[in-house]
Amino acid sequence: MSFLKKAQVAFEYLMIFGIVLGFAIPVWIYVSNLQAQTGTDMCLSYAKNTANQIADTADLVYSQGSPAKVRIKVYIPKHVVSANITGREINFNMSYMDGYTDVFATSMAPLNGTLPNLEGVYWIEIEATDSGVDITPV
Repeated sequence: MSFLKKAQVAFEYLMIFGIVLGFAIPVWIYVSNLQAQTGTDMCLSYAKNTANQIADTADLVYSQGSPAKVRIKVYIPKHVVSANITGREINFNMSYMDGYTDVFATSMAPLNGTLPNLEGVYWIEIEATDSGVDITPV
């Protein structure tokens, strides 16, 4: 009889543990998905801030004219697939969830140059020329 009592107690503990796991696992999956999405959204925000910082500095240098030059420190976040400067636009193509999205900023100045697309902190030199604004990583 005592063996059956111990088996019943063990079975009840096992059932309680199963019920707790039944509630804990979906919550854990939800929180981990939310954390991954938040991290990706932060990378998009960092890219937008970087693009705006470069565009605003390019506008400032352009308004001062040649030979104005400014060196700024920018952070290129992870998930950047490519970074392009075309015409008056700074564009970061980023992997987002199951696809890609573009993050961009527009300047008043005609822009020339390149940007790194690897994650990290970079110094960017922004210089006014007769043809517009040159942007180069230093």
